[in-house]
Amino acid sequence: MRKQFLATSLPVLVFVGCVFSEPEARMVQQAQQPTTVPKSFVQVTSVTVEPSAIHKTQSPNTTMVIAQILLRGKAPSNAHAVVEVGTSSSDPPNNELRYHDPIRSVVLQKGVTVVKFKAESTARTFAGKLKVAVTLSGATKGIKVKNSEPKDNIAEATILEP
Repeated sequence: MRKQFLATSLPVLVFVGCVFSEPEARMVQQAQQPTTVPKSFVQVTSVTVEPSAIHKTQSPNTTMVIAQILLRGKAPSNAHAVVEVGTSSSDPPNNELRYHDPIRSVVLQKGVTVVKFKAESTARTFAGKLKVAVTLSGATKGIKVKNSEPKDNIAEATILEP
């Protein structure tokens, strides 16, 4: 009887021992794997419009679009990217702002680089709302352009009458 009890209990004990020791074995395995250095990337993390409301013809009829560009990882010296600002949509449609120097190559600093664009109303600007977007392209070789989180690269401007 004792042999039969041991014979049936032994596989159960081995199974239980494996279940409880396996997580520890996985942790040891993970700790021994070499860590990889993340690749460098750049992305737009914030866009604001200041002031967010401007007039069609009266003062203030200009605003500043302020973009924050994040550079992470080890980047080569003189790292740069092309930064572009524009209207992504408007309500009502076809509302426009004029952006000064809307496409430019910007030297990136490790961490956050702030880029400012002046925008002003034109003859084709009318009362409504505009979504202003900032995008990146053409980064230095070895730096990936990472997509922004939803809405991080968009801000809203309001156009008031007159």
